[in-house]
Amino acid sequence: MQTTLRKIGNSRGVIIPSALIEQLHLENEIELVLQEGALLLKPLTPLRQDWFKGYDASQDVEPLGEMKDLDSEQEDWEW
Repeated sequence: MQTTLRKIGNSRGVIIPSALIEQLHLENEIELVLQEGALLLKPLTPLRQDWFKGYDASQDVEPLGEMKDLDSEQEDWEW
């Protein structure tokens, strides 16, 4: 994909297409990194960070440890 640098005050900028913004899950702030002669744009917060922040397993209504087998799962398996 090619684009042009646009003058923004004393700086230059590029327009990032909305499809790329959605795929990268970019928010208001991003990290710019110069890597091997290329400019890399990354989300400031890594994806899935803090998903389990504040999670308390004791608050689960039905913890996985108490799962019961179904009658249909009682048959012996043959390999």
